[in-house]
Amino acid sequence: MSFLYLWAVALGLSAVVPLILHLRRRQTDRRVSFPALRYLSRAEDARSRSLAASDLLLLAVRIGLLIALALAAAGPLIGRGGAHDHEPTDLALIVDNSASVGRLDEDRLLFESLVELARSALAAARPEDRVWLFPTVGEPLAAGVSAGRAAPALGQLRPTDGAADLAAVVARAAAALPADGERRREVQLLSDLQASALRTAPTAAGDAAPLVAYAPPPPAEPNGALVDVELTGGTTAPSGTGHGVIVRSARTGPGASPDPPDPPDLSNPAAAEADIRLELDGRLAGAARAPWGASAILGLPELAPGLHEGRLEVDPGGARADDLRYFAIRVVPPPTVRFHGNPTSFVGVGIETLRDGGRLGAGANGAVAVVDGDVSVGAPWEGAGTVIFVPPTDPVDLAAFNQGLASAGIGWQARVDAASGDLGLAEPEAAFSLSGVRVRQRYLLRATVGGSAADTALLRTEDGEPWLIRTESDDRLALILASPLTAGASDLPAHPAMVPFLEALLVHWSHLATWPFADFGAGRPLTLPEWASEVESPDGTIRGVEGGARFTPLRAGVYAVRGTGSDGAAAETHFAANVPAEEIDPTPMARRELEELFAGRPVFTAGPDAGAWQDGIFRARRGRDMAPWLIALALALIGIELYLATPGRSRRPRADGEGSEVTSGASN
Repeated sequence: MSFLYLWAVALGLSAVVPLILHLRRRQTDRRVSFPALRYLSRAEDARSRSLAASDLLLLAVRIGLLIALALAAAGPLIGRGGAHDHEPTDLALIVDNSASVGRLDEDRLLFESLVELARSALAAARPEDRVWLFPTVGEPLAAGVSAGRAAPALGQLRPTDGAADLAAVVARAAAALPADGERRREVQLLSDLQASALRTAPTAAGDAAPLVAYAPPPPAEPNGALVDVELTGGTTAPSGTGHGVIVRSARTGPGASPDPPDPPDLSNPAAAEADIRLELDGRLAGAARAPWGASAILGLPELAPGLHEGRLEVDPGGARADDLRYFAIRVVPPPTVRFHGNPTSFVGVGIETLRDGGRLGAGANGAVAVVDGDVSVGAPWEGAGTVIFVPPTDPVDLAAFNQGLASAGIGWQARVDAASGDLGLAEPEAAFSLSGVRVRQRYLLRATVGGSAADTALLRTEDGEPWLIRTESDDRLALILASPLTAGASDLPAHPAMVPFLEALLVHWSHLATWPFADFGAGRPLTLPEWASEVESPDGTIRGVEGGARFTPLRAGVYAVRGTGSDGAAAETHFAANVPAEEIDPTPMARRELEELFAGRPVFTAGPDAGAWQDGIFRARRGRDMAPWLIALALALIGIELYLATPGRSRRPRADGEGSEVTSGASN
């Protein structure tokens, strides 16, 4: 046993007061000689013995009453106590709202079970506790508030389709707790403990705030999901050519094989193969069957120019959110290209290849003009909405090249870079890779007075210098490369990415409606186009935004971005957000691995039932408070004392004459 207020135990010394009064009691009865009553002496002796016993009982009750009140004032604590019986605590409560907790836990979603356990933790908090409430996807919902104020904030928590980084959230939550030493500190994590969500190695914990992690029941079945989707023509594709989508499925979790079965299990087709359905603009457009873990290609019907939305779906299995995969595609008329340069050059041959494949339109007056090196004759960009400048191989021709840029109203110049050396290219936001491409000749692209801060560097070399610039002049769009497209200047002309690069240059990057280049992960921030003014979510909610601002799509689906373009006309584009691939595997992390991951922090696990969770949280217990029981005892003793001390209680006459007064006076 321990006491909250040890000094109050001294109040128990007041119990000697009734004892002293009892010992100092004086008999003040006045004797009267009355011989006729001597025959009652025996009855008087019996009554005296009864009164003595009653007085002793009253004395004991009064002493017990004072001791009970003194102990209740001291705040006695017995045993470990329950969750509510803890020292004042600063609590960081983390509730997982990522896509993986969307699986069923018996007859409801695991997310709902986690929220209910979070409510029980808040119910166990004391009035002097302070609570910080963190979702795993999204911003904190409460900071340093009472449990009563944190409960409504918890009610606002909603599930998302994003991915959680549990180690990072735990570190952020622990850092938010004050380190003043006045209160106990504790981090409570309610999650499915998905191993893939604990991918970040946390920094060493110097705060020693214990981590109490909920250990949920393991998933009962494998999770079937669609992992990724790729548009064969990119998110912006020319019309008149065949388009398709490549989708890959996966089956993870208990009893699932990470690789496609070889040979397939024909005895159980549902377990061996995934049935994939394709919807386009709200209509069923195709279906395919492929082994789990393999990729399937589904063709799209001929699409008219404009914006199109689609989704791929597989039969439900485990979490529902990752059974769907969304995409958005903008179909544009194939641009016509006017090439000014050597037709046998790499650029000239690549343009002809794209034109023969239907990726570029035919016509002499091209909407896109490509100027390969020589700008000394005329103005080849006249009449084109977009002009692409490829610098000359010989630096001697650089002055004429810069003069041509100035004549076209372009606020950029190319300068000789003698110390560039051998450099790689950063990976583009596109459907192709430039891995392995080395740049040996590069000019430095520098903005002049007419340059704009809003100009975009579409590609950069590994040292951060811009390699492809997109800029606007008064009446056209311009793209400027920093290197000639020759075998001596870089590996790109002989690389497999040359034709996809030219297609991106001529189709995707040659007009302003190129964003986005691919789909995004739900729960991850992205940068909106500069012209954006509002975003419509998949559920129809419209939210005003600022151009170029960061935006986080919390749910999977197709989002619409609207605004006003630089020409003053209304602009609109769509982008898809999907469940991140790391969320599809529900396999939890073992307790031993969890302790190793948070090696610098005390780690405890509790669950899977609610009782085990209640027993594990609020580790700084101080025992069960016995004051309410002692107060109840004191109230009972007061009642007994009133009964025993009631005047005349033992003086009621009885048939045998006992109880009659034989003395007069008072006792004190």
